[in-house]
Amino acid sequence: MKALQVLKYIGFGILGAGFVILAILLVMILWNWLIPNLFHGPVLNYWQTAGLFLLSKILLTGMAVQSHDQKYKKSWKKRYHEKYSPCGHEEEKVIAPEQS
Repeated sequence: MKALQVLKYIGFGILGAGFVILAILLVMILWNWLIPNLFHGPVLNYWQTAGLFLLSKILLTGMAVQSHDQKYKKSWKKRYHEKYSPCGHEEEKVIAPEQS
């Protein structure tokens, strides 16, 4: 049973590494296809693209590995749903149409 779990984690690790390699290759292909022709920019090799990919990840999402304060997220969502839910506005009164 333990060996099966270890193989599962190894498989997910290989799948994750394959996804990262594929994403870097996709960015490299798109960069080398568009940037040199449109903006007369440089042609990148794999490692330059990997550095650019890592730099963009750091700049756009930060360095934390999804370790944001979960309590704050839940309280923010709760306040949002209380404020904007249709049942949360009790002071609003519905005016009945006039009957003639």
